[in-house]
Amino acid sequence: MSQDTNSKNEFYFSTRDLLIMTVLAALGGVASTYINTISDAVQAAIGFVGGTQWAAGLHVLWIVLSVGILRKPGTGTITGILKGFVELLSGNSHGVIILLVDIVAGLLVDFGFLIFTKKNNLLPFIAAGGLATASNVLVFQVFATLPQNILGVTAVVILLLIAMVSGLIFAGLIPYGLVNSLARGGVIKNNYTPPAKRKIIWIVLVSISFLAAIFAVFLRFMYTGPEVIEVSGAVNNPIYFPSREIDLETKTQQMDYRGVLTKYTGFQLAEILEFADPQPEANTLLLQASDGYAFLLSFEEIENNPNILLIQNGRGKNASFDIVGPESSKAWVRSIEKLIVINAQGLEIRDLNGFSHYFEPDKWTNDMDSTQITLLDSSEKLQGVPVWKILQFYSGDQNPNLVHFNGYDELITFSWTELDQNDDIRIFTRIKDNQINFILAEMSGELILDHLSSMEMN
Repeated sequence: MSQDTNSKNEFYFSTRDLLIMTVLAALGGVASTYINTISDAVQAAIGFVGGTQWAAGLHVLWIVLSVGILRKPGTGTITGILKGFVELLSGNSHGVIILLVDIVAGLLVDFGFLIFTKKNNLLPFIAAGGLATASNVLVFQVFATLPQNILGVTAVVILLLIAMVSGLIFAGLIPYGLVNSLARGGVIKNNYTPPAKRKIIWIVLVSISFLAAIFAVFLRFMYTGPEVIEVSGAVNNPIYFPSREIDLETKTQQMDYRGVLTKYTGFQLAEILEFADPQPEANTLLLQASDGYAFLLSFEEIENNPNILLIQNGRGKNASFDIVGPESSKAWVRSIEKLIVINAQGLEIRDLNGFSHYFEPDKWTNDMDSTQITLLDSSEKLQGVPVWKILQFYSGDQNPNLVHFNGYDELITFSWTELDQNDDIRIFTRIKDNQINFILAEMSGELILDHLSSMEMN
């Protein structure tokens, strides 16, 4: 085969190549949601630093597998970009940061394979998998509140090592074994033709790395919130914080966030809310970030959890505020823009015996995931809980045959078979005019019923 033909093959991704990358990216993006859930459960059970990183290599496995199958430079970067968009569009709680995480991982997988002459050996697999997996710790630390003590720095190093070991096993050894098994079975060709224009490949990957760095700077700028926070909603005295009229002492708490034990210094959220004087019926606080992300906190948790702090990053025009300390890591919200006090009325649910219960979203934060929902008047990123979990909680051992969802002027009925163990159909909460509205929709973003008013089992 001529050099020109080899060169063409190196830089041309066929329809089959693109399909393989797309399928692996989609599988990896969807699987990451469940991997995160399992990792969080293990962390909660064992409680040691790095409990969330033991499975980090499973996130990168798909990228390494894509490179191992196609054996074309740039495959890792493209798969990483596709995987990042899948996770972003499926409502990953990290938001657009997850796209940067996957781009960096894809670049490192490509670089890991490029630096080795013999691509079929185990070494490039484990090198690419280990480096790419460890990079997620560094990316998240850039956008998280950086450690303020040596204990935090030490924990970051431990996390890096645990993530790298996870990458060596899950993103190195496993893809290597799978690729060789597929080759022995004749499904793929386990050979590699050296690139005819290696310099061009390096130029392309370095250029993408440069663009990723610019993207990181842009994200860092975007995640800088306002220097003054508005506290409004169902309050008698709307305030802006900080201000000269509000004199509060800072508190220091040592907390664990995603395996990193760190000291945080800030203002207790409960004390700030006291100055706003919430109305008697108020029971929930909406944490609104500058990038549109929002999450709910109950007054019960705010009053009983002294670890919830509003911490300040930077000074003056460069200042921004983060919430740290809630029980759910999803409520650790960066770049706070507004704190909105609301009166959250529960959604009525009538069980098989005719008794009424009320679904209160602030009690279900650990079961929530977010996604972009196409509403009748807009498109918003909302948090939702699987319907089957709510119904099972209130029905006990008795499963209904049918479930009726009542809207203001519409009734929709699902069988229990359609809802049981189905995480796609969820009840989402929307804050509008300082009130909570309930919406029935799918994780794909498809609206089923707007303005859900009650549910009934029979």
